[in-house]
Amino acid sequence: MKSEYINPFIQGAQDVFSTVFAERPALGKLRLKKLPYKHGDLAVTIGIVGQIKGDVVYTMNETAARGIASKMMMGMPVAALDEMAVSAVAELTNMISGTTCTIFSSTGLLVDITPPKVVTGDFAFSVAPNGGVISVPLNFADGNVVEIDISVTE
Repeated sequence: MKSEYINPFIQGAQDVFSTVFAERPALGKLRLKKLPYKHGDLAVTIGIVGQIKGDVVYTMNETAARGIASKMMMGMPVAALDEMAVSAVAELTNMISGTTCTIFSSTGLLVDITPPKVVTGDFAFSVAPNGGVISVPLNFADGNVVEIDISVTE
């Protein structure tokens, strides 16, 4: 997978987190995930269509998901991943993916996204168009991690 396909996701995520949360997460060490792989407690999958195709999966544990939901809901405490909390996390990933599409567009690559699909609980991902998944961990000051798992091809 080309680095020019990975970097817009990193930039998009860091830009959105900086704007929405006033925190720019630190980039962890990128790694290749072998299929099938298990996600955290919550995963949001968004399809990538257009001049590149594939999927991006945002994975996190429940603590990180509740923290994101709380920040998306103006600091309201989130005790459980109820429908409203899951919707807030899905909206954030939609914002990141949309920003990423804009970044791709600025380089002349036209892509679009599908609506987010949320998966919770014990589930493994086993399909990737290029046979592998690049995982990009974003580390937050509070110790939470959101991984962006990217699998795209031309």
